[in-house]
Order: sequence, then structure tokens, then C-alpha cells
Amino acid sequence: MKKILLIISVISLNLHALAQEEINPDAQTKYNEGITAFEAKNFSEAIEKFTEAINLEPKYGKAYFNRGSVYLQQQKYDNAIHDFDKAAQFLDSSQTAYFMKGTACLDKGDYPAAEEAFTKAIEKKNDEAKYFYNRGVALFQQEKYKEAVNDYNNAIDLKPNYSYAYNDRASAKKKLGDIDGAIKDYEAAVKANPKLTFAHNNLGSAKKAKGDYEGAIQSYTEAIKLKRDYYIAFNNRGSAKFDAGRYEDAIKDFTEAINLKNDYAFAYNNRAAVYIKLQKWKEAIADANKAIQIDPNYGAAYLNRAIAYEMLREIGNSCADFLKAAELGIESADTYYNYGFCSDYEKYKK
Repeated sequence: MKKILLIISVISLNLHALAQEEINPDAQTKYNEGITAFEAKNFSEAIEKFTEAINLEPKYGKAYFNRGSVYLQQQKYDNAIHDFDKAAQFLDSSQTAYFMKGTACLDKGDYPAAEEAFTKAIEKKNDEAKYFYNRGVALFQQEKYKEAVNDYNNAIDLKPNYSYAYNDRASAKKKLGDIDGAIKDYEAAVKANPKLTFAHNNLGSAKKAKGDYEGAIQSYTEAIKLKRDYYIAFNNRGSAKFDAGRYEDAIKDFTEAINLKNDYAFAYNNRAAVYIKLQKWKEAIADANKAIQIDPNYGAAYLNRAIAYEMLREIGNSCADFLKAAELGIESADTYYNYGFCSDYEKYKK
């Protein structure tokens, strides 16, 4: 139930630092006007001015770079990528343009292209921690976890207090089944930045995977202290309390998650699971109904509702839900439907 948070570094653009000589004076004027508009967040005017500068000076690398930065702010990723490619052709410091192109590709979701762009940046300048970190993000998203770990290693070697890199290396290690390594890295992340809220949450999930439920509850609690509306952490803490057998406390956390986000299907379904443990069948059905209303393809919610219906002897509803859960990939529901009482029920109906 944990969502891994992969944070893309925000770079601070030194808009006047990308030097280029012998620029057409009129192009320089338009460029400067574009900078002023960009800094004022007047993006449409900034694009217009940078475009005018480029029309006057077709090889104006700084203008391409900064127009690409505006497009990136507007989430016009293809335009941004085009401009960063052009900037890389005309700027001596092309690694910056490749890095920004990689960032645009990450935001777009084109992870192979992002990996390629960050690799070009690294080839030009191999002592920037953020270049390795962001390539690690692109690799992670392609499920190349071992390669991602190597890039996070390089980022941490260059920047030993790089909290994001520790967090994401932990997530990659967790994917590789190295739970102890993940816990160690999440701990390093929160030590480097005690206010890194999602790292506390991720540490809780790693401890939970290890079976350390009380440790997980403590880490989730730290996350909640830092962010009182962190509904994911409330849901995750409720799950740890459920696993620890603290059912009433789990209900409180799931309820708080729902209060913070009333369309949070996970929390409704998780609370339904607690009600099943407490033999509160009608309450379980109500929560499973809500989860299914939010997400009609939520197989686990159909399974929980099937169990509750079975206990209320509503066999038709129960079998229908077991079948639906099985169709949605829940293996235990498939087994129960085909080999449990539902098989006889279907014969009886015929």
C-alpha cells in the first residue's frame, strides 16, 4: 500500500551564466526582455521574446535553453525537449541542456530517453551528484534496479548527505529484496534530512515488511507529526496496527485517512478488513461497497465483501463477489469460487 516517492531534483537556473559571444544586439535585447518576463512568471511573453531572439540569432543557445525552461514550466514537454536539444548544439556547457532535457523526459514519462539524456550530461561532466541521481530515477522507473543502485551510489559518493538519493536507493534495494539494506538507507535519509516526511513513511513500510510492526508504527507516527494531513501515512500506520492485532486502533487510523481523503479506496477496503476481523459484517460490506464505488476494479474489495456476505449467509451475493474478485486476479477468490461452496451453489442454481 506504499507509494514510493521519487523526487526529481529542482535545479536553480542561472539564467545569465550560459555565455555566448558575438550575439546580435537586437537579439540580446529580446533575450533580456525574455529573462525579465520569465522571472516575473509571464511565460507567454517570455516565449515570445525568446522566439524573437532566436529568429534574429538562429544559433542563440541561451535563448533555446531558457525557452525550453519556460516550456518545461508549462508542461509542454515535447517543445522543451526540442529546445534543450538545440541548446546542446550551441552551448559549450551542453551538459546543462542535456540534464534539463532528461528532466523534461522524466516528467513526460519517457524514461529511456531520460536515461539517454542524463548519460550524455554525465559524459560531459561526471562530478555532478544530481546527474547520477536523476539517471537513477529513470533507471528505477524502467525496473533496472541494480543499475539504479549504482547511480545512487555515485550520487551519494559525490554528495554524502544526499537524502533523496538515500531514500531512492532504499526503494531500489527493497525492490531487489534487500529489506535490511533498505531500512539502513531510509534511516540514513531521515538522518540527513529529519524533515523528509516521505522517507519516514517509507522507513515504516520497510520495517513492516521485516515484521517489525511496532517500529513501523513509530516511523509512520514520525511522518504524521511532520505532516498532519498525510493520509497515506495514516493508512499505512493503520495497516501496521492491523498486522499487530491492534484492530480498534487500526480503525481509528483508517477513519482518519478517510476523513482526510474521502475517495481513498485503500482505506475503505482496509477498514472493511478490520471489521471482518471484528465480525462486524454489515460495516465491512458498507466499506467494501464504498471502495468498489470509488474503484470498480478493486479485486481485494470484492473479496472482502464476498467474505462478509458469506458470513451473513447471502450466498448468491457472496459467490458473485468471489467470481468478480477472481476475474480481477485475486487467486484466493478463484480457488474459493471453483472449489468451495460456490461450485455447489452454481450447480444448485442450475
